[in-house]
Amino acid sequence: MISWDPLGAAEQVAVADEILSVLRHDLRNRFAIVRNASFYIRRKVAGEAAYTADPRIAEFFGIIDEEVIAASTRLDESVDAAQLFTRRSVRVSAAECVRRAAACARTGASGARVELSAQDGDVEADPIELAVAVRCLIENAVESMPGNGVVTVQGTSNGARYLIHVTDMGALPDDVDGEAILRPFYTTKPGHFGLGLNIARRVARRYSGTLALEPRSRGTSAVIELPLAAPPEAGGAGPEPAP
Repeated sequence: MISWDPLGAAEQVAVADEILSVLRHDLRNRFAIVRNASFYIRRKVAGEAAYTADPRIAEFFGIIDEEVIAASTRLDESVDAAQLFTRRSVRVSAAECVRRAAACARTGASGARVELSAQDGDVEADPIELAVAVRCLIENAVESMPGNGVVTVQGTSNGARYLIHVTDMGALPDDVDGEAILRPFYTTKPGHFGLGLNIARRVARRYSGTLALEPRSRGTSAVIELPLAAPPEAGGAGPEPAP
């Protein structure tokens, strides 16, 4: 029997969006290398007799620049057109997003248990996207532990911020760079994309927040920190219910 996954489609889109973003960044860098190389060569040969005698040389350098710029623009337009997820930033209960993420997290046959505690607190974010980000952290925590471990998920308000802690019972290896773990496609698990942490960080940054990894005495905690929404005006509507 196949069970319905309410966050599955949004997560697939998040993965595709991440891959497209990485591809766009890589191609932009390559286009910049071509333009810089063209500029350097043109400057070096500008005083040569062949350059001044044959106007086609300057014309070809111009064509290189124009085509690289056009290709970069086409790339941006293609990636923007491929966006499959229509996000909407609304005032939403962060606690509800955390609870949805925990309810939909896939622990498989690991035997892991998720312990949840979420205080009230409203943030400005897309509720589905935030739930996907937290689920990515929970599933990453499950995969980093031996069987029958406990993943602790906590949502708390602290001053003007809302903090979501996802803590596992595993430790980061001493030879692993904590920043490298947050890069796209970094994984030590065969058959995995290595995008979960990166998706969570991108979502946090999209809504003016952060993602950090913090070592604990027993385990590692991934922390999403988001600004709390401004207090609603008197008589205004409360947070929009998550769809």
